[in-house]
Formats: sequence, C-alpha cells, structure tokens
Amino acid sequence: MTRAGGNGQAGPLAGVRAVEISYQAGAVAGRILADLGAEVIKIEPDGGEASRMAEPCATLPDGGRISYFWLGFNVSKRSMCLDLATQEGRRAFAGLMTSTDIVVTDYQRLSKTENDELAAMARQANPSIIWTEIWPFGRDIPFVATDTTLQAMGGHLFLNGDIDRPPVPIGVPVAIMQGGAEAASAALMAYYHRLKTGTGQRVDISIQECIVWTLLNTTMAWQLLGLTEMRGGAVRKERANRFYTRLVWPCRDGHIFFGPVGGGGGAAREKSYAALVAWMREEGAADAILMAQDWNGPEQFSIPQTDYDAVTDVIGRFIQTKTVDELMERAVKDRILLAPVAGVSQILQNKNARHRGFYDLLEDAGRALRIEYPARWAKFSETPLCDVRAAPAVGEA
Repeated sequence: MTRAGGNGQAGPLAGVRAVEISYQAGAVAGRILADLGAEVIKIEPDGGEASRMAEPCATLPDGGRISYFWLGFNVSKRSMCLDLATQEGRRAFAGLMTSTDIVVTDYQRLSKTENDELAAMARQANPSIIWTEIWPFGRDIPFVATDTTLQAMGGHLFLNGDIDRPPVPIGVPVAIMQGGAEAASAALMAYYHRLKTGTGQRVDISIQECIVWTLLNTTMAWQLLGLTEMRGGAVRKERANRFYTRLVWPCRDGHIFFGPVGGGGGAAREKSYAALVAWMREEGAADAILMAQDWNGPEQFSIPQTDYDAVTDVIGRFIQTKTVDELMERAVKDRILLAPVAGVSQILQNKNARHRGFYDLLEDAGRALRIEYPARWAKFSETPLCDVRAAPAVGEA
C-alpha cells in the first residue's frame, strides 16, 4: 500500500507496513509512522481495544463517547480484530507478519510473556522484522508504573512546581507520549539498518530513560556547577543559580517566558539583554539599574539578590505595557530570547504555525466530526507527510 503525501507524492515510508499492538505508548509511535506514510494496522480484540474509552472522553454528535487520546493518536491507521490468545488468531497473526516490516507493542497492552511469544512467532515468520517494544524501565525490569511515576522517576517531576510545595505533574501523559515518539525513532533506525544489511532487530524502549533525555541542561548542572538544579515556578534559581530570577512575566494580554539577566546564558543572553535595553531606551523606559551591573558577565553569580530584584521590577514594568504579539515581533527582529506562554487557543491561532500549514482539516464522516489536526510536524521537499485520515472503526481493515 502506498500512501500519498500532502501534495499527492508518496510519503517517506511509502510501501512500509507496520503493525501496532498497543494501548497508548505504542499508539503514539504508530501515529508517527502513519504520518510518514507507512500502512499502520492496529491489532485490536473483538469490540476494540480498551484505550478507545480511556478517560477523558469526548462526546460525539450521535451521543457516543470516545477517548480524546485515542482519537488524537490513531488517525490514518487501519484496524484488524484478532484474538491473539487463540490458535486461529495466532495463525492469522503469523501470516500478517510475513508482509510486515515493523511491529510496535507496549506494556499497557501485552504482558512480557505475551510479548515474547508473539515476538518469537513474528521472527519465525519473518526473520528480518523490526520488533519494537515499549516498557516503563526496559523489558528486563518488571516494575509497573503510571505516567506520573514515570515522570517522577525520569527526573521530570522534580523540576515542576514551586520549591515550597510538592512537585506538579504535567497534565497530559507526557512520559508515555515521549516513550512512543522515541520508539518510532528507534524503530526507524533499526529499519534503516535492515535496508543496509537485511538484518532485523528487537528494539527495547525504557520510558524512564526517554524522560531523562528531556531534561536538557539540568542533567549537566551537577557536573558543571556542583549544584543540583531545583524546581521553581515563575521565579526560580535558574540553572542551579544561587539567586532567584524571574522567568515568567505578565504582559498586557498574557504571559511570556524570558530570562533577561543571570542564569549563565553566555553571549546569546548578553546580546538579548542589550537588545532589550536598547528598546527600553527608545521608549524612554530606561533606568540606571539596567546598566548598574554586568548582569550576564563573569561576575553575575556574585551580584546581590536585592539588585536582581530591583532590575526585575524595572524590566517587569516595561513588559507589562506590551502585548504578546508586540513582544514577539520585536524579539524576532532583534533576537531577544523570549517566547509566549501559550494555551491551547493561542496555539491554534499561532500565525507562524498556520503560515507553515501545520494543521490539516479532517472530515471524519463516520463520527460526524470536522476537526483541525496538528499534522505537518516536519516538511520534506520530495516526500511530504501524508494527509490525515479518520481514525478507524473497529475491525475496519
């Protein structure tokens, strides 16, 4: 099966068949492969997989209900109902494996024993298959986990929230989603290796390890500074600083994220701060405190907290006079390192995303839905991402 990209050309994975046995993590991986043009077949039990009704659920125009997560991550796939506990179902599964390139499974759908039995059957039917499995801590560590515990044990939770209160998890299942995205990437690396060598592989994904890689500079704070970076909200000790700086700033119609002073940002932050000061001078909002210290130079870590608080007050009063759009327009023009703090409505209205064609309009006739989907997460000149198709009905394939 060859799926056409957004302008009618074949997608990057045209001709590739992937099979998905999943609950949520594997569904994320399958969505990425489907966007890239692979034919993705979901193997569901009779009646559909349980994740179709995982809360929170949307109420459809006909009064039915379906999981938001399921609807978001299962577009552009096909559905096949197989009872993998029966001999008949397993024979059908083995037959499907002969024409399959990549399989994705997750711990929420299959036990380790079930996974191993099916992987052995797939490898016997097709020795060059790429078998990709997603586990909380890797296949050899049999601990169960929720998304919240994975955020915590991956180090993410430690950094979220105010220091004087318990940590705060991210509201969406970010650990499971990150694990699914990493699984798709790893499966494609293994598939590329197979194209070069003809050899299949078994890919083992640890969601906890995937989360660690999202921490960016935090993972280096101890090695570089001998300090552990602590969580914080709008005002925090950035990059293991010994002082507090404001990072989230209120403006006329919302909030921005901005680190003008301190934090060890180097030359990029120095240039950004200089551009901000120049703008403030233009508008008569400059103050002597702005140049009273070398805020981003080698002595920044010895500046008193009272001075940081004073310069923050001056900068804050200026930012409060501007809208998010005004701040962003100047930031792009003068390379000021700030970004909007966007809610869902702001993301949907983002001019840059719309100009780049980030959204696809999906007509889901079977559910009487007309939805804009985030679809164009990458642009390829010769093999564009494929148009999204409605998520399948149970057993549609």
